Amino acid sequence: MLIVTVDLDWAPEPAIEETLDFLQERGVIPTVFVTHRSPRVESSLGEIEVGLHPFFHPDSSHGKTIEEVIDSVMALPHNIPAFRCHRYATCNESNRQMMEAGMKVASNICTDLEIVPPFIDRLGLIQVPIYFEDGGYLWNCHPLTKSFKPAEEAITVMNIHPMHFVVNTPAFDYMVQIKRQFTREQWIGMSRQQLDHLKYQGDGIRRVIVELIDASNETGSLIRSIAKSPRFSTKIGKAKVLRARH
Repeated sequence: MLIVTVDLDWAPEPAIEETLDFLQERGVIPTVFVTHRSPRVESSLGEIEVGLHPFFHPDSSHGKTIEEVIDSVMALPHNIPAFRCHRYATCNESNRQMMEAGMKVASNICTDLEIVPPFIDRLGLIQVPIYFEDGGYLWNCHPLTKSFKPAEEAITVMNIHPMHFVVNTPAFDYMVQIKRQFTREQWIGMSRQQLDHLKYQGDGIRRVIVELIDASNETGSLIRSIAKSPRFSTKIGKAKVLRARH
């Protein structure tokens, strides 16, 4: 079973649109973890799952303290009680306070192509480990022409970042160099024309992502979102859309 998740990571709106449009064309209902307001995501709240992507760090745009970060992200529209921390930066206290805020599922363990079953952590959160992350795949210099055979029985979680997908990042440092060219405001406000200029035309991470999703479809391996997976649905309960606070 393949679960497709997306971390927004303050991606510009054209990158979010292209990523979600691709997944929709493939019949994939993703679980999106949001860092900021996105018209494309919010217009799809009735069709996709939306959790939170807080960044617990003193330099975070979400806030300087755990309390400030949680207040900031809880104000974002979302419809499932799930979160994944940016850079997987978490601790017992942030997890505890996220639970108090209503979160039930976390996905803060990222492996390097290892299948680790979901488990209940010491606080009672359902932890959903990641099998494939685009950035981690690039960081570990895995081949961009690798053929994947989806695991039909195990729960396999994929983590996509819109900017890696749209730019078709060929190497981890390629995206690092791009980020250094933009301020935070310029990054999130990037136009479609700017994105097209940055796209890598050779073999990149987009090819790997497309191949894994297509292979899952071709082999009949179920592609589900987190809350739609039988393992979690009864524990999460019925999803309720939580609109932004004004």
